[in-house]
Amino acid sequence: MKASFETGWHPSTKLNAIGAAVDFTRPDPLPENVTRDEIEEYCYTLEQLYGAYVDEVVGATTLSRREAQTWVLRNLVHEGADRLSFEAIGLYIWAIGRATEGDPLSRTIVADYHDRATGKIDAAEATVEHTQPPPYPEDLFEEPTMLWVDADVAERLAHRTGPDEGFSGALERLLDETLDAVALVDLVERFRDAGATYVGVRTVQPGWDRDLPLSVHAPPSAGVDAAVDREAVTVDGTPYPFGIEERPPDAGTGSLLTLFDAGADDPVTPEAGVECLRQAVSRVEATLPALVEWAREAGVAAVAVADEPAGAGVHLLSVVSDDTTGDPFEYLDRLALDDRTLTVGRKTTVSPTGYADRAEASTLLWTSPDADLDEERDLPEDPAERRERLPAAVLRTG
Repeated sequence: MKASFETGWHPSTKLNAIGAAVDFTRPDPLPENVTRDEIEEYCYTLEQLYGAYVDEVVGATTLSRREAQTWVLRNLVHEGADRLSFEAIGLYIWAIGRATEGDPLSRTIVADYHDRATGKIDAAEATVEHTQPPPYPEDLFEEPTMLWVDADVAERLAHRTGPDEGFSGALERLLDETLDAVALVDLVERFRDAGATYVGVRTVQPGWDRDLPLSVHAPPSAGVDAAVDREAVTVDGTPYPFGIEERPPDAGTGSLLTLFDAGADDPVTPEAGVECLRQAVSRVEATLPALVEWAREAGVAAVAVADEPAGAGVHLLSVVSDDTTGDPFEYLDRLALDDRTLTVGRKTTVSPTGYADRAEASTLLWTSPDADLDEERDLPEDPAERRERLPAAVLRTG
């Protein structure tokens, strides 16, 4: 088997491609078109990025060297590099600090090192958390995360906490108070009162749900600029930075999520538009279980991904009945896996017949019980197994 990669790729990307092509059923498991010297070269380049930190972890913690190597390479991603697969980490451990004799470490062995490292880290965090008086972090927060601050900062923060308010709530409140924000519905009403005929959000812009790109359609005489005197808008109390693009009243609106439209046959009020935005924001990012649940609700027969990425992301395929043309996953931009988040680069809705023409170049993620397809698929319960169902080329985009 050969490894497929390009000369200009980052060494981490190349090592992932080589790891995906390792075949332990062969006498020499390495890909036919890659030499051991090349693998060593890529690994030693990565050692320059991560080696010093691995040494620090080994010297300061209870992690063994292999546990530290596995955890660092799997969980920490240097700027410009890709997250390493377990197969790539097996090549790294094989090449660094020893002669390249024998075979690389298998995925199973590397995963065991990672599990042992994770167990030690979890135990250390639990020791820190549970040697403090209750309530404990896991009882208070959905995703508790350690945050280190100087002692005098902690003391100042303690003085700023309100009744029945913890450090997390106080920090969030204080950060929100630094923003000069206005409710989005109020801002849209200001645009309307200033003469705007349409206000929308450019949802085709990557990351639109984190920094709202507003499109305001108004005649030149409208005072749009005068209506903007804040640096953020709020939706249900959550602040969002925003930007404004002014366009003429007759500009197209096909790729926009409408917040206000005075000229439609059925005019959209600011209140109705902001409610649509709430629903859209809640569907920008999904886990695979959430995606399957949405598919069930929409009557989707199956969900698949193309084996090759669409640009730098996933090409998501929705298999629906022949008379369905809408996108069941409108506004979906990101798929959150257990160890990475993938961008959704393209979404295609196909009939069962249409999917049959694509089946050889696609991977089924899930099928409904009554799907009219040759293959049946349930979504695995284990997050790692769910991730591994996606094609390697797609995972490398995350």
